[in-house]
Amino acid sequence: CLTFTKAGAAEMATRVHQVLARWVRLDAANLAQDLKAIGARHDPATQARARTLFAKVLDCPGGGLRIDTIHAFSQWLLAAFPQEAGLLPGTRALDDRERALLAREVLSELVANATQYDRDALAMLSIRHAPDGARAWLMRCAEAIDLWTGPNGWQPPMRERVLQLLGLPSDCDEEQVAAGCNDATFDIAALHQCRASYGEWKAKSGSEAVAAAERWLGLDPHDRLREIDRLREAFFFKNGKPRLPKNADDAFASAHARIDELLSKLKTQMALLALAEYLEPALTLGRKFALAWHERKQRDGLIDFDDQIRHAARLLRDEGLGRWIAYKLDRQFDHVLVDEAQDTNEAQWDIIRALTSEFFTGLGQRDAKLRTIFVVGDYKQAIFGFQGTSPQNFARQKEVYWKEIETAIANARQLADETRSEPLVNLRELQVLGLGRSYRTAQDVLDFVDRAIAAIGAEAIGLDTPPEPHIGDAHRPGLVGMWQPVVAAPSEDDTDDDSWLGGPERAMADRIAAQVREWLDPKGLGHPLAKGEHRRAEAGDIMILVRKRKELAGLIVARLHAAGVPVAGVDRLRLGEPLAVKDLMAALRFAAQPLDDLSLASLLVSPLGEWSQDDLLEYGYRETSVRLWDHLRRSDKPFAQTTVAKLRLLLERVDFEPPESMLHWILTGPWQGRRKLVARLGHEANDPIDELVNAAFAYSSVATASLQGFIQWFDAGDGELKREQGGDDGLVRVMTVHGSKGLQAPIVILADATGNPDRSRASDLKVTEETSGQPVPLPTIPTDERHGPVAAAQEELKRLERQEHWRLLYVAMTRAEEALYIGGALGMNEKDPAEDSWYARLAPLFTDAELADPVWGARREIGRLPDPVVPSADTARTEETTRLPKWAQTPVGPEPRPPRPLAPSSAGEDRSAKPPLPSEQGAIAARRGVLIHKLLERMPEVEHDLRKVAASQWLERHAKDLDSAEREEILVSTIAVLDHSEFAAIFGRDALAEVPLAATVGGQVIAGTADRLLVCPTEVTVVDFKTTRRPPDSLDAIPDSVVRQMAAYVAALERIYPERSVKAAVLYTHTPDIIALPDDLLAPHKAALQS
Repeated sequence: CLTFTKAGAAEMATRVHQVLARWVRLDAANLAQDLKAIGARHDPATQARARTLFAKVLDCPGGGLRIDTIHAFSQWLLAAFPQEAGLLPGTRALDDRERALLAREVLSELVANATQYDRDALAMLSIRHAPDGARAWLMRCAEAIDLWTGPNGWQPPMRERVLQLLGLPSDCDEEQVAAGCNDATFDIAALHQCRASYGEWKAKSGSEAVAAAERWLGLDPHDRLREIDRLREAFFFKNGKPRLPKNADDAFASAHARIDELLSKLKTQMALLALAEYLEPALTLGRKFALAWHERKQRDGLIDFDDQIRHAARLLRDEGLGRWIAYKLDRQFDHVLVDEAQDTNEAQWDIIRALTSEFFTGLGQRDAKLRTIFVVGDYKQAIFGFQGTSPQNFARQKEVYWKEIETAIANARQLADETRSEPLVNLRELQVLGLGRSYRTAQDVLDFVDRAIAAIGAEAIGLDTPPEPHIGDAHRPGLVGMWQPVVAAPSEDDTDDDSWLGGPERAMADRIAAQVREWLDPKGLGHPLAKGEHRRAEAGDIMILVRKRKELAGLIVARLHAAGVPVAGVDRLRLGEPLAVKDLMAALRFAAQPLDDLSLASLLVSPLGEWSQDDLLEYGYRETSVRLWDHLRRSDKPFAQTTVAKLRLLLERVDFEPPESMLHWILTGPWQGRRKLVARLGHEANDPIDELVNAAFAYSSVATASLQGFIQWFDAGDGELKREQGGDDGLVRVMTVHGSKGLQAPIVILADATGNPDRSRASDLKVTEETSGQPVPLPTIPTDERHGPVAAAQEELKRLERQEHWRLLYVAMTRAEEALYIGGALGMNEKDPAEDSWYARLAPLFTDAELADPVWGARREIGRLPDPVVPSADTARTEETTRLPKWAQTPVGPEPRPPRPLAPSSAGEDRSAKPPLPSEQGAIAARRGVLIHKLLERMPEVEHDLRKVAASQWLERHAKDLDSAEREEILVSTIAVLDHSEFAAIFGRDALAEVPLAATVGGQVIAGTADRLLVCPTEVTVVDFKTTRRPPDSLDAIPDSVVRQMAAYVAALERIYPERSVKAAVLYTHTPDIIALPDDLLAPHKAALQS
């Protein structure tokens, strides 16, 4: 099954498993009712088969039905055939932040290597676009990679194609346009007619028009072209209406209209010619960036979401490889279900068609087995046009499949007639089924939806004919309510801390929080529901929808949290936007640069700093030239001194901790940052906090970890936090309508139904090239510069966006199962909702009188709710508060130091003055050392007289690559050590070899392996072998790194054997010589470990 969103895929998988699991347990009567409801037979044989479906699903490869988004399927396909897709080994998908960072790098390289022509184009783009708009435009060009490549791709010079795109001749220039002003081309007779008629008009306007006409006629064509605006000013008012006397005859009016037509045409041609001068360098630069962008991704082994679809479609369309891959895939499935087909674009349909191409081409490898494609789509729910989808694709593909099925049926019948046999495959005609029935929504709600569609008009939604009426659950009551629009009092602007937000939005969020709190109040009547059982609404039954992802959604979440309502965070937000992230980043910015006054002030007044604004004013006020950090350090006030001491703890870690460790310390260390942030901002702050920590780990995985580097990396991209909706049970959900696709709730609130669609930012403009059919992206063009095809494309885009605006309303309304509430706020200068707002179009449907409402002032309703759930003494349900367990409230504490056990052999850096051996000699010396270690480990167990023979045989087996002289030297050195009288105890039978040691010393774990360990009743001796060819000649010459290593061994053994003294020695096998390390030499290093 292929669907459009992750939420839809998860919801579908859950529902299928729930239904099939339910069928296993149902009795015969209820199972028959379920099967009858979906149009299936319900005889005993079908019921028996239905009970086995759940087990069959679990036996599918992967443990269930394969339900993927098209992107996920494409990713799987490319992973299965990477070489065929032309991908480098190890190619991985780009996340949003990496994409933004890579785009900056490619743009920087482009600017660094740009020609003067490119630099001028980039300068022009930067002037015409908003900040960072030039890069966004170039990324649009990168996404249109098919426009620039291939045999018909746009290549420089582009002037001819740009002119044709704008509807001008390919050789058009100012000379050609000016030719339209000469006497042979321009309608001079109509102009003379107007001049004569104006001459009879005694008003001042008439004489001015005559003078302007005569002046214009006296110019050459080029000057006439430059003076058309002055001629228009004399003939027309500023609003475009003609300057005509009231008694103007038809001939005058006709000639005047002709002049208007000609002047408008000339003006449009000049405007399009000027626009071509802008577009040619812009598109040339866009092509250069697009090619550089894709070349860089390919070189680095990276791929983004659009690439996945593009590569998968190209792979399956390939005449050679595509057929083989289709054959391989054809063996894996018999049925394909496409969900949300109305939001599937052309490239995605290419994938689907390739997957099903063998379904209708004869018997194939599956012989007579019936194979199906089931496509589910609803034109009324096509709302992702901003992502390049179009519901028209759905309609076209239906015609394609209809023709394929009809052809396959005709071929099967022809083959049966020729062979005089029955068709081997029972092919069925294309079946078109309606989506009018809903099993989850009350009939009263769906009746309102039908009335809304009728009031708005099927054409406004993009339908040719009115849709069929909806059929819902007639046994369940449903309610649609409209709340009076919220208008904030002017005084609210200056009294709220959130004055940067409009007063109406804040008031709307307050009202919604109050309403939801009233519904959930266990002491009140609550909001009755009938789904499943007659009950009171809970937090998880409520979904609050907004049209756009703006500040209102976050403000609603904050107000609900302040009201004590369990609420999930918004469904999607920029990682840098949540207050918890801003506070943590302020702490990191201060740590990186203590003299950053803004970051320090932000940190102090955050939950981490625990200052109030008054505290900042009292303790932070200083001379202008004095830095805030310097001022606080010099302060003698105890409150400031306490804060400085707290901040010093943070600064002490900057030079030694990576960003993720810094965040860990802030969140779980002495500052207890997570607890403070969640206490102030609510539990929804946990997700952004976790994502910031994940971002720090992600940065450390791709770069050398540094705090300043992480800050720059974080600021360079706009990582997006997407909340998966599966874990929000029991919480109010706040999300956009787009994010709610595939979801539903018993109670739905439309929070910004008064929004004016004309104020929304227009989508990116494209003009389709007639010859290739390719859409060409256009940069920002002011409204007064849009003419010809550009103006037509803008009007078409506006029409499509308005259709999507109404389809978005349909999706929002159909999320409600039992109750739909419509509300919104009016701006400071608005008296009524905008004409094309959802609120204004739905309001006339409410014909009953207004009802008084304690929260909204007034409301209107259609339908009804179930009877209130009145609690009784026996059945009243008390609100239960689940307390967090003690372990969840106990601080985790600082990260272990070091994060992994300390190995004594790495306890310090070797700072000896003697230079290292050359690389080849170093490798030989290392090999020699390993062999001597192995022999010293094994030979003590061998009888004295047999050691030399045994050691020689062992070396012959394990050091064949060494010549006999080298093996002999190793043998002699080893035997000399073993036979040395001073080392007898160390290599006696009571001593242990290669002994693992582990102990906790000073809060850190020490773990290592001692070469030899001798444990006696009163003392313990540890010896480490050193095979260097440059052994020290005295105790003072032993490197510090060796002393630190042995100090770590001694410290660990003192913890393991607290009742015994511990001695350490180093055995240099080359001499051979053993050097005992006195306690006073080891003591400073042991003390360092303890601290």
